[in-house]
Amino acid sequence: MVEPMSDSELTDRAEVRALLTLDQMPGIGLVKLRALVDAFGSAERALRASKAAFGAIAGGGVKRRRPDPGVRHDVDAALAEADRLGMEVCTWRSADYPEELLHLADPPPVLFLRGRRELLTRRAVTIVGARHATGRSRELAERLGHDLARAGMCVISGMALGVDGSAHRGALAAGGDTLAVLGRGADAPYPATHRRLFREIMDRGLVVSEFLPGTPPLPHHFPRRNRILAALSQAVVVVEAGSRSGALITVDHALDLGIDVWAVPGPIEVATCAGSNRLLAEGARPLVSVAGFVQELTGCERSERVVETVADGPEGRLLSELAAETLNVDQLALRTGLPVAEALALLTAMELRGAVRQMPGMRFRRAA
Repeated sequence: MVEPMSDSELTDRAEVRALLTLDQMPGIGLVKLRALVDAFGSAERALRASKAAFGAIAGGGVKRRRPDPGVRHDVDAALAEADRLGMEVCTWRSADYPEELLHLADPPPVLFLRGRRELLTRRAVTIVGARHATGRSRELAERLGHDLARAGMCVISGMALGVDGSAHRGALAAGGDTLAVLGRGADAPYPATHRRLFREIMDRGLVVSEFLPGTPPLPHHFPRRNRILAALSQAVVVVEAGSRSGALITVDHALDLGIDVWAVPGPIEVATCAGSNRLLAEGARPLVSVAGFVQELTGCERSERVVETVADGPEGRLLSELAAETLNVDQLALRTGLPVAEALALLTAMELRGAVRQMPGMRFRRAA
């Protein structure tokens, strides 16, 4: 038997319904929605206000469409689906609504949650990057997610292909916490190929969406999603991003909020590194050591010693040259026959894995 709702639960439910109804109304964006709630004290009161008072805030065109019963029907159907799937909702007036989201010009009025709700208020790092990322960057994202989660940070990303999925998997592999912000309703994964990852995050982490269940992954939803990725974090890391990557939108929001932005250096001839390399030129902090980055954010050093196997190929040649002495990039390039840019990119990746350490003057030595 389902327990009847208390008076406070009924009131909260009515406010959720009112917020979502306003959000779905044509002509009302999130900025107007917030203005209506501020003016009338709640979304319920805004919907009950006179046409003249409502129109004075929302605009005359919106006023004429206010009674549309189709919007209310869609909201009720979506809330019924949220109940069926066991979703929780978090609104502006919820005690655990992240205060950082309120610093946005257009904070989401309602969040749909599946999983561990308490992760909304945890210290977190957002990791973003290219969907069609190189193998090097996917590996680095997974390592970052793993080590941050192991050090007690919640790892946030958007569950997309490439860098996002790798960061989530790294956190899960470490037995740590991860939070996915979706650009569609939280009733289904996007992309569909991430069904297993979606289930794992729901079971062990938290899935968050501001969109009603059943909302499809439309292109304009992802820039909107990115402001949440930025606002929930203490730092944003761009592992790899092309010149038009959506990750750069996350960066813009982070900068507006005063959040530190880090970027991983990449080969200059790789197109999917053009955006992240440009961030470095514009002042983003260079992430050249996973261990150093984790220690700076958490104060924790990794306790385990990294063991690197000397393999055949360019990395093996670099490690062999560094076995007995510290060398700069030019010396290593000359001795191994590698172009300087390729040698530097390999050394950066090896440093992120903990195999080598960078010294002043762009000199490198093999890690102890």
